[in-house]
Amino acid sequence: MKTTYRCPSNIALVKYWGKKEGGIQLPANPSISLTLSDLFAETTVQVMGANSSGKASFDFLFNGQPRESFVPKLQDFFARIYNDYELLQKHHLLINSTNNFPHGTGIASSAAGFGALGCCIVDLQQELYPKPGNRQQEISRIARLGSGSACRSVYAEPAIWGHHSEIEGSSDEFAIPFAGKIATEFSQMMDAVLIVDAGEKKVSSSAGHGLLKNNPYGPARFAEADRHLTELCDALTAGSEHRFISIVESEALQLHAMMMLSNPYYILMRPNTLAVIEKVWDYREKSGVPVAFTLDAGANVHLLFAGRYQQQVLNFIQTELLEYCQNRQYFCSTTGSAPEKI
Repeated sequence: MKTTYRCPSNIALVKYWGKKEGGIQLPANPSISLTLSDLFAETTVQVMGANSSGKASFDFLFNGQPRESFVPKLQDFFARIYNDYELLQKHHLLINSTNNFPHGTGIASSAAGFGALGCCIVDLQQELYPKPGNRQQEISRIARLGSGSACRSVYAEPAIWGHHSEIEGSSDEFAIPFAGKIATEFSQMMDAVLIVDAGEKKVSSSAGHGLLKNNPYGPARFAEADRHLTELCDALTAGSEHRFISIVESEALQLHAMMMLSNPYYILMRPNTLAVIEKVWDYREKSGVPVAFTLDAGANVHLLFAGRYQQQVLNFIQTELLEYCQNRQYFCSTTGSAPEKI
């Protein structure tokens, strides 16, 4: 028995940065993201035989080859869900995963990978040991235990993760879909990811989250993210492109500011990251095209824009931004897809 799922990556608009004490992968502030339909992980999980070891038993392949560096994180993930899953208690699994984009370059490969793995685990569990429950919510819950932001890759709608006093049903345990009606100004949103640096980050996201624990600016940042989520939800329903751009870009810069204010401090942006940002500001002012930039925890720049501006933005990238991209590389994706069983 085996199952295969394709799960999109996602890009946060309001950033998750920092974890709460007293739990596993609980966010210090709420966040909201868009799934990137054309940038995804594809994972197959196959039941290979019996397991009586008292812990999860599995073999892992990435792009068809063993990848030992991934195994400890998978062991931690399975240990966290082991008691809830007879699938893990009774069966040895073969896991084969692949991405259609470079791993570790700020396109949330862990989110896509653990989202796809969560889909497979819940699917096989339901086939072999069915029980009632909200399957999508359960996938989000367990994906979070592998990679926090993975819980947001489960929904086609913008996904909100983290308790917020003004958002009914919001939770630290799992993400929920945005319930509001999104204005036509934000229909068919796209994300062009400019690969400024294709190498793996020098400071992992997990390490970055940990450094925020004793950061004196942390509480102010968490409060700001909470306020920004309220304002962004309002902008999405009201069709306020100006407010959307202001919040999204401020969130990106605050994320990297917190890295520079950590102890030890560090910088993940590169000179070309800043060059691209300044080019975007200049282009937006002169053209009137409402394109926004955002950053994940890395050097690469995401350009967010409505699909009706696709040709203008792609022309801008081709003529003015490719020189700042490593090997002139970028990816362009539509948004708004959920995981898919293959």
